[in-house]
Amino acid sequence: MLEQIFRLLSGYVKFRVNGDGPRFFTIAAKLGFGLWDFRRENGQAVACVKPRTYKKLRQVSRRCGISTRVLQKRGLPFQWKRLWKRKGFVLGTAAGAALYVFLSGFIWGVQVVGTEKITRLQVLQAAEAYGVYLGGTRRELSPKNAGYGILSLVPELSWANVNTDGCFVEVAVKEGAAAPEVEDSNELSNIVAVRAGQVVELEAQQGRPEVALGETVTEGQLLIAGLYQEIPDPYAPLPEKLFQRSGPARGRVVAETYREFTVQVGSQQTEQVEAGKSSALWAEVFGVRIPLGLWTKQEGHTRIYRETSQARVLGVELPLSLEREVTVYLEEQPRALTEEEQRAAALRKLREAQRAALPEGGTVKEETLEYVFTDGMCILSAKCRCLEEIGKLQKISVE
Repeated sequence: MLEQIFRLLSGYVKFRVNGDGPRFFTIAAKLGFGLWDFRRENGQAVACVKPRTYKKLRQVSRRCGISTRVLQKRGLPFQWKRLWKRKGFVLGTAAGAALYVFLSGFIWGVQVVGTEKITRLQVLQAAEAYGVYLGGTRRELSPKNAGYGILSLVPELSWANVNTDGCFVEVAVKEGAAAPEVEDSNELSNIVAVRAGQVVELEAQQGRPEVALGETVTEGQLLIAGLYQEIPDPYAPLPEKLFQRSGPARGRVVAETYREFTVQVGSQQTEQVEAGKSSALWAEVFGVRIPLGLWTKQEGHTRIYRETSQARVLGVELPLSLEREVTVYLEEQPRALTEEEQRAAALRKLREAQRAALPEGGTVKEETLEYVFTDGMCILSAKCRCLEEIGKLQKISVE
């Protein structure tokens, strides 16, 4: 096996003898010429020899009165000689290999898996600070440090790991529950009503409830007391010492409240109408956007949308894409609204006002709407019964 490899690396010639082959081979052997692989093909003697030795065999051929003919030239020297005649092919192959080695040192794709509540962009921005981004160098990437770094920058995550597969990187994350806020156990507080209403839900986690279900309360009234003294039973013996509690009040009080809203909408509405378009081409290579033409800053009201064509090979996205950016020029034009359109606009405005006024989790249980049209205006009045949290934490300062 080693002998065959050596012969391929040094090269050899397979030739045919036309004439007295046995005499030729006998004389060549006596003169010390190394021949091998003797055989007969189509009635003629065939053997193999090194290229330099074959040139010396010409003297033996003339002495024996025969002729030789080369059948095959094999080995690395002959292959290299053939390739060197095509210098462009050789140089192109070398340049391609060098380009492959150079490009393999960069990150060609980043994938994020495991996100639910947080966005993929949040993870990518955190990963970029530790070298995980499209076009980043693999030599400077430390997957272990990148995983710890992403955890430190995104507190919503409980676990993060960076895996590499050649030129592609996968960032696997797992979201965790937010750490509970540390509560000050020495705090003194009560829960009071921020709005009048009728109590429909009452939950006192810490402290003593001072109101009952169905009771109507006023603004500022005490709902749950965090600082209170035990009320003795009038039908039982009076204890020697009454129990006293001083600490934070915690709980939830939901009440049915009454609210009124008034919004108004004009008879005209300004709309943006398309007045023209222009487009520009961009090439994105390893995250770098390159304009393919002249680019000017757009002024006035515009709307921009982009169409991207991503390069793919065998279903794998490459960091090469062509992007067409279309700019739509807009002009503002007034338009008269119909009565139905005014009603719809007023109702949308009312819903926005209700969302802004009600606390989180509050809902409108029942409402009465009244539309009035006057002087080109639509005035919408709403009388609403709402369900909302009315408790507010009020700290007690002790001096």
